[in-house]
Amino acid sequence: MGRESPKSDNNRSQQQQRGKSPRRIKPKKIKSGDKDIIRKAKSGDSDVSSSSRGGGGGGGGGRKKPDDLSLSSERSSLKNSNSDNNVLVSIPKEYLSKPDKAEPILYYLPKIAAKTSNDGRNTSSSGNSMAKNKFPNLRFLLAAAQDDIRLHRARQQAAKYRDLKLLSTYKIESDDVWLTRQQRLHEREILLGKIDMDRNIIIKELLEGKTTGMTAKEATAIQLARWQRALELYVYDPPRTQLQKQQQHSSSMATTATPSGEPQQDQQQKTNLDFLQLLEKLREIVIEEEDMTASFSQAVNTCSTLVEVTRQITKDATEKVLEVEDAYQIRLEAHELFCRNALGRTEEILNQFRINGRAALQIGNQLEFAESKRKRCETASMLIRRWWLMESLAEQENMSGEPLKVQEEVRGAVPLTSCRMDPLFTRSENSIEASRALRQLRQVVKSRGNAASANMQTGKWEKSDVTSSRRFDLTAGLIQRTSEALEERLLNSFTDIYSRGGVYEFSTAVSMTQKHRAGIIAWQELRDTAHACWLYEGGRKLHESYVDIVVATRLPELFDTEKMKRVGEEDEEKDGEEEFDIDTARRQLSSLFHRVSEVFMQEFQLIAYVFDYSDGSEGAATESIPLTVARSLCVRVIGDPKHGLQARINDLLDRIDRKSDFDTGTKKLDTFVVIHDKAASLFELLKDAAEGLVRDKNNTINARNAVESLKVFLNSQEIALNNSHRTNYLNLELRLMHHECCASLDQAGCILMRPSPVKANRSIQEKGILEEYQAPLLPLDKNSLIKAGCNEILSGPLKSSVLRQPLIHATDSLSRARLMFGNGKEVGESAARVVTSIYNQMCIFYGQAFLYPVVEALQEMLKANPPNQAPQLPFDEEQPAHDLGVDPTFWVALERIHSAAKAFDRELWAEPRKGSNRVWDILSSAGEGSAVSNSMSAARECRVDFFTELESRGEDAILRALDTLGAHIQWILVTGSEAGLSSGAVGLFKSVAGNSGGPYAVTSGSSLEAPNSPAVKSLTYCLRVQFVHIQAALTPQSLSAFWSALSMRLYEILVTRLLQNWYVSTVGAVILARDVEALRSVAMLAGTKHEHWDVLRELLTLYMTPPDALKIMLVGPEGDPNSGKGLFGSAGRDQSLVFMSRRVDYRYKTTQGQKKSTWVTQILNELHVRDPTENYVNIGLFTQKS
Repeated sequence: MGRESPKSDNNRSQQQQRGKSPRRIKPKKIKSGDKDIIRKAKSGDSDVSSSSRGGGGGGGGGRKKPDDLSLSSERSSLKNSNSDNNVLVSIPKEYLSKPDKAEPILYYLPKIAAKTSNDGRNTSSSGNSMAKNKFPNLRFLLAAAQDDIRLHRARQQAAKYRDLKLLSTYKIESDDVWLTRQQRLHEREILLGKIDMDRNIIIKELLEGKTTGMTAKEATAIQLARWQRALELYVYDPPRTQLQKQQQHSSSMATTATPSGEPQQDQQQKTNLDFLQLLEKLREIVIEEEDMTASFSQAVNTCSTLVEVTRQITKDATEKVLEVEDAYQIRLEAHELFCRNALGRTEEILNQFRINGRAALQIGNQLEFAESKRKRCETASMLIRRWWLMESLAEQENMSGEPLKVQEEVRGAVPLTSCRMDPLFTRSENSIEASRALRQLRQVVKSRGNAASANMQTGKWEKSDVTSSRRFDLTAGLIQRTSEALEERLLNSFTDIYSRGGVYEFSTAVSMTQKHRAGIIAWQELRDTAHACWLYEGGRKLHESYVDIVVATRLPELFDTEKMKRVGEEDEEKDGEEEFDIDTARRQLSSLFHRVSEVFMQEFQLIAYVFDYSDGSEGAATESIPLTVARSLCVRVIGDPKHGLQARINDLLDRIDRKSDFDTGTKKLDTFVVIHDKAASLFELLKDAAEGLVRDKNNTINARNAVESLKVFLNSQEIALNNSHRTNYLNLELRLMHHECCASLDQAGCILMRPSPVKANRSIQEKGILEEYQAPLLPLDKNSLIKAGCNEILSGPLKSSVLRQPLIHATDSLSRARLMFGNGKEVGESAARVVTSIYNQMCIFYGQAFLYPVVEALQEMLKANPPNQAPQLPFDEEQPAHDLGVDPTFWVALERIHSAAKAFDRELWAEPRKGSNRVWDILSSAGEGSAVSNSMSAARECRVDFFTELESRGEDAILRALDTLGAHIQWILVTGSEAGLSSGAVGLFKSVAGNSGGPYAVTSGSSLEAPNSPAVKSLTYCLRVQFVHIQAALTPQSLSAFWSALSMRLYEILVTRLLQNWYVSTVGAVILARDVEALRSVAMLAGTKHEHWDVLRELLTLYMTPPDALKIMLVGPEGDPNSGKGLFGSAGRDQSLVFMSRRVDYRYKTTQGQKKSTWVTQILNELHVRDPTENYVNIGLFTQKS
């Protein structure tokens, strides 16, 4: 085993220096030659513990064990060879302050570890792997630890007496203090042993108190002596506590019994005394009062002596324990070094084991690979021998000129004695082996052809030997002839066995060599033949032949052409005499499906046994072969285009078409219902037959898997068979519903757009599947709606009767679908699909063709741009109010569309209404299948898409109306106000305001009789009238959101114009406050977010306050801008300063341009803030507050 690297040894040494011991910390390690020695945990002399445990006799020094003697020699040799003078001439500073409590500092143990590490580094670099594994054994490490123990004790003594000579001369065996302490401990052990031996006698004498024949004084003295011995027994061997008694009792069950039969523990419990009993005995001993003082004095002296002795013994025991603990810690360090080295070696062993294990695994893999190569070689050898035989026959045939009768010999027409071919191909019992050999030979021929083609394509073709090529072609031809002949023999054999027939009874109890019983179909011979045919293109020809035999012999009702012609001629003769009878059609369908079910039940069982040859398939996947054969049979019987079950049903439907008028819809839909019910019942019989195919529960799993797979395929066939009927019904239903809905709009005078041509799915048409009807989209013409106007829209497509008529047609279609598919979960998937299709078409028509174009037309009729000419203010309130670009009929139209959407959901979806025969009711009662869940999800998605799109378009129209209102508000409030100042229409405001200061730059002393400005008065009048129409059209939630947005638009328009262009004087501030109050009252007619108006009202006080009071308005009476008071706290510092800058007196004109007023500069300096208007001001930050 290898040692750790020097770097890892150093790291481990550093970790050990930093580690902590359980008592204090681990002993510190030093390197050789270090002057400053690091503090470590206390350690003592191991000889102390050994002498204290082993020395039972006299003498304080104790005796050494033989191991100690051997270790002493090792220590002396180590000390003489590796000691450093620095260790013996200096005392570490940790020992000088408190020598007795100093923690040991290791020297010899780290030194030997470091030396070994250096030796290992040198040997590893020289390439000697054996030397690398050398490491000091545990005995050598313990010797170094023993030297560290002695060095630690010598340092303690040298530091204690300040004598450096003790570092080299001190020995613990000659220390008088240590010898005296050992003597005291030894005497105590002897005393404890004696007391323990006399325990029972001491207690017995004390309790009995026999003093017969003694005087009172003698008796008292004797009893006091006995009491003193009992006190010593109590002090040196106190009674056990309750916990100690329980532990002692659990361990004493295995102890021996005393001669009296009682356990030793029980006797000890009886002889134990407590301190109260001792005091009671002392009181009993001292009877006379005159002797009481002397007796008690004697007892006190005894107790004092015992206390002093006990204190000294406790001190000695403590020092001994510390020495033993220090020695244990140092030895533990040696063990740790040894264990870490052992762990490293163990890891190396584990790594070698893993490497060797991988090698063994590789050897095993190579052996398996060699075995597979051996088997392939054997197979190749057998294949070569057979190739040589075939090549020899082909050469003989070519040389003799006489053709080989391959087909006759393989078929058995030639006697076996006269056959020239291998008996493998001529004997019928070798069919499976012969088929396998021929498949291998065909693969050889195919590989030769592929290689030749590849060489020709890559240009590497070389002219081969003509003779070998000719021989190969002759052999390939013979192989092909033999394969065709053998396959033909197998097919004929399968047909003959199947034609003989018999009862379909399958039993595995009969052995392969035993012939089947009479009257039973030879299914085992069929299985062998099928297995041999499987080696030819997977048995494709056999599957086709088997299906042809079944339909020709078992189902003549479908595939007997002559019989079908006779039945057709008889039907044509009866057509002119009788009407078509639905009951006759039902009887024909019932008998036909019952016959198919009976045949399928037997043939499915035969397929599961005959075409299951997975045991001899050589690892090929053959589990799907029974499913493939059964599927081929079902496709032929059900889906044959001329004679299949589907064709027969189509013939019956054609007869119905000739005898009924499908344009009326009623009789044709009823016929669909009848055919659907009969087909569903008959396919249920087929599924029941499939359930009973496996009669023996212990049969093969492959057969059961084939039957289960066949059941799944039957479900798909049932869906395919019924899809055409359901599609026909659904197509007719959807077509009629679409026609009636479009006709209702046409009758209302609406103009429909030409539909875009629907591209047919040619892939579905090529498969012969009728594509599901997709109604063409004929949306309303938006241009005609815009041209007609809102009034024409209200009297046309949004008329209540027009909105309700498509819903009536849809409910009729849902009722017919419920009658066709009935109630119950067994037909839930079909009903769910049909209902979902009807609902989907109605969502498309009612949305994309009807309501969506109306909403878009209403949106496009709104003109967001106001008139170019300024309004004439104020408006005459006796006349109808200006519509602000939004006609009142716009809101009436939105209200009708909203009502129509709710009626659509109520009449068609009707989720909470049970028994309503609406979409939700039908889908919820259709079951819990995946198809039903998908239909429910699709219907919900259609519903969500309808309302989402309608809501989105409605929101776009409402936002367009909001933009239109905002543009007209700007037109009245800004354009109208400024135009009034410039044109002179408003005399008062023109005369008192400057041409560039805005409507609120009114000079002082002007009249304030007008409550509001003309623009605000006219605007509030128009908004209040508009609010009435909006409130009637929108829901409370929509009204609140819309009016809150309008309030914000109004606020932004006013504030933006004020901060960018207008100035406010003291008198103008009063008018502005009145206008703001009027606009705020209109804005608060609906909605909740109007806090920005309150802030604006507070900011307007900046224009009414004189300059000397502005500071208090801005920051409060304290004058602190950071106090959160005043407008700085409520509106914000920058916003307050920007609004204040719009005062008329904020700046004044000079020859050098605009300058700030003195009071502005003073306020800014006192508040220690800068003017935000000195730089670019983003007005948008002060207009969007909600």
